[in-house]
Amino acid sequence: QRKNANQVDLNRNWPTPFENPEHPPQDDETYPGKEPFSEPETAGINAWIEAKRDEIQGYLDIHAYGGLLLYPYGDTKQPIGDGFDKKFQALGRGMQKVMGEYKPQPSHALYSTLSYGTFADYAFREFKKPALSVEVVGYNFITAASTIKKRGIELYKGINAFAKEVTVFNAYDSE
Repeated sequence: QRKNANQVDLNRNWPTPFENPEHPPQDDETYPGKEPFSEPETAGINAWIEAKRDEIQGYLDIHAYGGLLLYPYGDTKQPIGDGFDKKFQALGRGMQKVMGEYKPQPSHALYSTLSYGTFADYAFREFKKPALSVEVVGYNFITAASTIKKRGIELYKGINAFAKEVTVFNAYDSE
């Protein structure tokens, strides 16, 4: 199921500095809710990551669609700047090496329109730590049951690579 019990896409229920000019209606698959953190799931996750702010070194958000490694931003096509674009590209390539057919790219390159209120955009802006959305290989938000073992191995390798690459990504921040 793509949405929660309130018919909210939880990956559109996070704060963003940009207002979506076409606020999706409740029956849309990307309905963001009435306001950021309106849903108990996103409010609860945010409370937990706020409490662990100094301990968490990076954020992964795992979805099913397309074999992509999406990095900020989805709500603007502007580069991040301050060297972060190159750092995200290197992080994505490091994960791609072990995951195979996964393609790293900025989130805005996936959609024909911008995506507002995503977890990865919020996590990077708020915590200044690497944040990626892994879109597991699949079709129309579904990964075939016959490929679950293969996808699990890809994710395991990707998560381990992320942990290693995050160390490199964050090392530059302390220099």
